[in-house]
Amino acid sequence: MTLPENKKEEQKKHFTKKEEEKLNEMEERLKRIAADFENFKKRTEKEHCMLRESAGAVMAMKLLPVVDEFGLAITHAENASDREFRDGIRILYQKFVEVLKKEGLEEMKVIGERFDPEKHEAVRTVEDDGEENMICEVVQKGYTLKGNVLRHAKVIVTVKKTTVPEKKEEAK
Repeated sequence: MTLPENKKEEQKKHFTKKEEEKLNEMEERLKRIAADFENFKKRTEKEHCMLRESAGAVMAMKLLPVVDEFGLAITHAENASDREFRDGIRILYQKFVEVLKKEGLEEMKVIGERFDPEKHEAVRTVEDDGEENMICEVVQKGYTLKGNVLRHAKVIVTVKKTTVPEKKEEAK
């Protein structure tokens, strides 16, 4: 909070010449520090943007060989048998996944695990005689990136079977 100019002048009258010089010097230092800090914030934000762009470019470079192979697969698909085409697509998929794994992407293995809302999204439940809240089916795979959940696994979770009591027939 700054004092109005006339208040500053009034207060300065009570200072000695040396104190007034020291006060002016400190005000100037404060202004320079504030300007330096503002410049630091701007520079840091610019560096963060450049880092994000650079990371995207590095990832794109790693994926280009896979993209090239997809292009070749499309070109040769018309002349390939169904089996050759399937094998080619399987190889491309494996190469694509390999690039992503090198970047820290991992597929969550969730079948048989206990449901955890931090990692899983239940899309349906099914009755089961076994343990409750266990994942019995995956609707959509979940992934982690360097240990952090990137996408929750969409799963089907077990619940205890409910038994409906039988009605007793009334004797007439």
